[in-house]
Amino acid sequence: MTPDAAGLTRTDKNLWNAILGEAMAYLKYNAYAHRALEEGYPEVAQIFQEVAGAETIHGMNHLRVAGEIGSTAANLQQVTTSETKEFSTMYPRMIQDALNENRQDAAESFALALERERHHQEVFARALELLQQKQKRLAEMSAAMATQTTAIASTPVVSALAATLPTGGGIGELDLQTYTAAAMEVDRERFRVANLGRLREVVFGAQDGILSTVALVTSIAVAVGDNSTVLVAGLAAALAGMLSMATGAYLGSRAQQDVRMSEISREALELEERPEEEYAELVVIFQREGKTYEEARLLADEISQDKELWLNTLIEKELGISPEDTGSPIRDALAMGTSFIVAAAIPIIPYLFLTGLFAIGVSVLGGLIALFVLGMAKGRLVQRSPILQGLEILGIGVVSAAIGYFLGDLIPRLVT
Repeated sequence: MTPDAAGLTRTDKNLWNAILGEAMAYLKYNAYAHRALEEGYPEVAQIFQEVAGAETIHGMNHLRVAGEIGSTAANLQQVTTSETKEFSTMYPRMIQDALNENRQDAAESFALALERERHHQEVFARALELLQQKQKRLAEMSAAMATQTTAIASTPVVSALAATLPTGGGIGELDLQTYTAAAMEVDRERFRVANLGRLREVVFGAQDGILSTVALVTSIAVAVGDNSTVLVAGLAAALAGMLSMATGAYLGSRAQQDVRMSEISREALELEERPEEEYAELVVIFQREGKTYEEARLLADEISQDKELWLNTLIEKELGISPEDTGSPIRDALAMGTSFIVAAAIPIIPYLFLTGLFAIGVSVLGGLIALFVLGMAKGRLVQRSPILQGLEILGIGVVSAAIGYFLGDLIPRLVT
């Protein structure tokens, strides 16, 4: 709820306009993301969700500057009052207006929101009550500790009392700057891991581009000895390989996404048709994670109040997949195709300038060096020994080059 505009400076008004704009953008972008998923465009949905996350950070910064974020107790008091007003006054009036104007769809949407706001008010009110009780206990314990002398500070009673005091670091002590930084780090880490997963396409594409091209151009150069033939064959194979690898990566990634979406849809359908079974599954999952039956029931009760959270929890904990898809078939295909063609060019380039055995040697040596560097880069990214990773791929390259050389020398003898 925005404050009364009276007495606000122009900058204050601009801050609130910005807050409302960011909030509206967050809602719209998430709604657009859901629609994109429904229409089968997960890559577009991902973009909407990424930008929605950024809008949230912007809005939080504006709220902080506007001075609208107080202590946890003050925040709970404010939202409790606001939620009470919404379900007791605002939504009933909106429902009546919608019915008067024959907007049954709007009335149903308002009614659903009213029930959820009532639940939110109860949750916030209970949280405020518990917080006030905790603060009262802490104040009493702090006062009791302050009255103790050094002589009795080491007694078991005082030691036990001190052990009950919080050590700090709980959620209540989080300032907005720390929270905002953590939110941005969560988003960065999620997409960093997704990009590391794409490392498989890059390494596989580059490795295959070098190995297949080295073997091909080496065998043709040994058998024919004509640079023009080597270049034509090498370039044709490189382009064909790029198309094949990129297409394969795209189809494989798309199939993986289709399977993921199918499993999520099936789980959503089960939740709608058999909520009792899904609730029981939630209890079993929490028990297997070490919770008691009562603790598992409490967690399941809380989560099942929110259908979206309930579904996301089942997707993650039962199916073992992330509710948020950071994959992209197009990006996978581009990574695979680009790495293949760039790597394939390395053993071909020497034949543009050199001839004979010297060209063969430089081509093989360039391919082997590239393989070793590729292996070292992969080792650094996955935090394994760069030297060992480089030597592993280098060994494969040596064998590939040797096979290509002997095939080029052997095949002409067999056919003549």
